[in-house]
Amino acid sequence: MKITRLIPLIVIAVILMGCSFTVNLPNVQTGTTQTYTIDQAYPANVQTPQLSIEMGAGTLNLSSGSNALVSGTVKTNVSEWKPTVSETSSGVTVTQKQTGQVNIPNNNVTNDWALKLGKNPFSLKIAAGAYEGTLDLGGIPLTSLDVSDGASKSTITFGSENPVKMDNLSYKTGASTVEITGIGNANVSNVTFEGGAGSYTLDFTGKLQQDINVTIKTGMSEMKLVLPQGVHSVITMTSGLSNVSASGSWIITGSTYETGSGSPTINISVDMALGSLVLSQK
Repeated sequence: MKITRLIPLIVIAVILMGCSFTVNLPNVQTGTTQTYTIDQAYPANVQTPQLSIEMGAGTLNLSSGSNALVSGTVKTNVSEWKPTVSETSSGVTVTQKQTGQVNIPNNNVTNDWALKLGKNPFSLKIAAGAYEGTLDLGGIPLTSLDVSDGASKSTITFGSENPVKMDNLSYKTGASTVEITGIGNANVSNVTFEGGAGSYTLDFTGKLQQDINVTIKTGMSEMKLVLPQGVHSVITMTSGLSNVSASGSWIITGSTYETGSGSPTINISVDMALGSLVLSQK
């Protein structure tokens, strides 16, 4: 898949960075598309390994179904982006070499990752440039998830329950469109979301097994929060944001919005500089 659609995101990110420092923007050099096979077993001496994925601009598709820790393919026509796999003291890293420069891909760049993840517990860390991602993480035994990117158009879905407890889910992004759905199925206790200027959706539907504490901090953005109908949820605005639209049944006390009853509870703290917040129930 060509990554033409990602170029506007990269340009926005570069513009935002330009106010603080100067970068060179050479085009990457492309050649024949190569397909690299990834097939990495669980490390023998690490009980709960960390899988780190480090990529440049491109597409990333993750799903379940590997008998190894991670398996699949990386297709790219940038020779410098040949992926390498290495074991560390904490787990496994799959990475693409970076030059340190901010490279603007042209219309002919291909960098497609299609990976399947394993069946035994592990933590997942993703660091990407400007990427388009489809991360189907339903049923994958994740103990933590940490995603950071420069600019993205990404969807993370927890379509079925995580069979192990997840301590933390963290997502840090810049000028992006991000949607995370089925967070109730993630079996997570702490969620942190940090964004710049973008459009973001956090959907907490699913089978909640424990309280969730959520911290959200964004710049000028559009944020939508989807809460499961009847589940006790408390949303507190810490920045005095007045542009809030709430549909469904809510008790509003000052800057706090509350709905549902019983346990578990979803506690959400929202700090937004500018923009709009939409609260809905599903």
